[in-house]
Amino acid sequence: MTQQAGPFDAGTGEGDTHLVLENDHGRRSLWPVWRAVPPGWSARFGPAPHEACVRHVETHTA
Repeated sequence: MTQQAGPFDAGTGEGDTHLVLENDHGRRSLWPVWRAVPPGWSARFGPAPHEACVRHVETHTA
């Protein structure tokens, strides 16, 4: 059985695939670039590769 990547998976390809979003409460979320940014959230980093977004969240967490 083959498993397909979901819309929020890192995927195997390279490229600018994700954003780091932040809401008014300071919560962050990795978000795929092809999805619209939801109300109440704004892009704080990216578009960038998934790993770069993960590093950004890890280094900017209080």
